[in-house]
Amino acid sequence: MKNIFITFLTLCLSFTLFAGETPKTKPLAQKEVIQKFISWDNNLKTLDTFYIQETSFEGTLISKSEGHLLKMGQILRLETLEEGKLIQYALTDKKIINIFDAKSNLITQMLWEAWQETQQNKSLFDFGNYAKILENHKILSFENQEQGYLLVLTPKEGSPYNLTFLLDRRNCFPREINLLSEGVNSKTVLQDTKININLKEEIFK
Repeated sequence: MKNIFITFLTLCLSFTLFAGETPKTKPLAQKEVIQKFISWDNNLKTLDTFYIQETSFEGTLISKSEGHLLKMGQILRLETLEEGKLIQYALTDKKIINIFDAKSNLITQMLWEAWQETQQNKSLFDFGNYAKILENHKILSFENQEQGYLLVLTPKEGSPYNLTFLLDRRNCFPREINLLSEGVNSKTVLQDTKININLKEEIFK
């Protein structure tokens, strides 16, 4: 069975992000950006976003995948898509993860922590857990770019890697997430992102 969730990946108003051009705003300082980034820990209630992920090794494309991520509270629904069609999906409460086929037949069940250990950029599934990310990483660089704020992190301990967030200029929510480790680069682009909208509870059951 192919791995449906290779590196993802890695979020108080009800609005659609990234629709159209970003309005011109006064650039924020690094400290202000970090504060707004961490504020999503408390402000993120629901999330609905599509993503495209490309993984490459030293510039050579290894894989490309697309998916749909939905979040309500601590419950995540992770969908794998192929040409827009649902192939498989998973539901997790961050304790147990259940993986189903497109017809909702259970394929397998795993402990969340065990499943995360199989993911190269496991922390990226914890949208809204940015305080912990900043606690465990140090800032390598910060740039105010036209397309957003570029924040590059590296772990304080353990094997080195670069974790890069491109944050939206309006609200400092991730637009792109990149993980570079030992020549392997996983780039995830979030699309059609909607935050704190009403989601149907039944899709999380």
